[in-house]
Amino acid sequence: MPLLAIEILSPRQAAYEILQKFEVYFTLGVKSCWLVDPTTEVVAVYSALKQHQTFSSGEISDVVLDIRLPLAEVFE
Repeated sequence: MPLLAIEILSPRQAAYEILQKFEVYFTLGVKSCWLVDPTTEVVAVYSALKQHQTFSSGEISDVVLDIRLPLAEVFE
């Protein structure tokens, strides 16, 4: 099982659909899940289903996996 799952929200998806996937991912042992919204250029980093941080500028910080990434690099 991977440590990180990244899902990109499409215009035809609702966020709750991806959160349902995240619930399965966490149950299977994934440590961190990212929800990328290209429309708003926002990344939400989930360390648990009901625990997340949202990044809309600056640097994405995933404390669980010790990942830091400039947000601009995600949306280039």
